[in-house]
Amino acid sequence: MKKNASIIGFLGLLVLVVFVSGCTSSSNSTSNQTSNVSVQINSTTPWNGTLTYSGADHQVNGTGNANYNLGTSPGAVTIYLKNNNGTGNSTVQLLQGDKVIQSETTSENQQTVTISHNF
Repeated sequence: MKKNASIIGFLGLLVLVVFVSGCTSSSNSTSNQTSNVSVQINSTTPWNGTLTYSGADHQVNGTGNANYNLGTSPGAVTIYLKNNNGTGNSTVQLLQGDKVIQSETTSENQQTVTISHNF
């Protein structure tokens, strides 16, 4: 009977030590998570260009605003954008999550904007 009491006492002490040391706590930390990379185009004029990421070229064009999600590890990213047919602003932003990595603006007709970054 004394042997069982000793084992129960030892297990109780072990549980207490583990609990106090924090080994049973869980953490919801997001510090190791990587945010999505995206390209945001804000324009009042028509535009066209090339978006390169993950080793492939993608032709892009439009009038007004656009957003392109590149994922969490797009590698080398290059955006070449030309402001077409009119006066007005075209802004290209490269973002990681909510953080602006790079931003360029043009207001000239047929003017180009180029952004490059390696993730």
